[in-house]
Amino acid sequence: MTCILKGGPAKCVAVDAMLGWLARWLRILGVDAPPVGESDEELLSTPCLLVTRDRELFRRRKGPALLLLTDDHAAWLSAVINALGITPFRESRCPKCNALLYRVDCEEAERAVGHRVASAVCWRCPNCGSYYWLGSHWRGILSTVQRALERGDRCEVE
Repeated sequence: MTCILKGGPAKCVAVDAMLGWLARWLRILGVDAPPVGESDEELLSTPCLLVTRDRELFRRRKGPALLLLTDDHAAWLSAVINALGITPFRESRCPKCNALLYRVDCEEAERAVGHRVASAVCWRCPNCGSYYWLGSHWRGILSTVQRALERGDRCEVE
């Protein structure tokens, strides 16, 4: 079993701090995953779907929650994508701060980062000012997401 899901739908996802990798990836996929506090009380009170590996936190959570039961990152992505019913990359958010990214000319990105950007598509975060483009790491991201989609992991519903 990959995960356990309880509660109804939520408009956003709160990812436990121990799953920072997953929060960044969900933002890249377009999921609204705002940064949340690290205390259990903050996580317990979020209106978002709480994603955690902490069994006790999951047990105490009254609202919607998803408990991940595996160490497999592709399974995490697969389970969350299917639980949320999202289409990856419809829009993207800043992996750092969660703001929606907007497209910019790649020449602007090159000037800002101080080196050549070998990409036809670039984005900027209106909140933190970070620039993003389709670099060599993008192939790895696409490959991992494709594997996650092919897996079709589903959560047991509590």
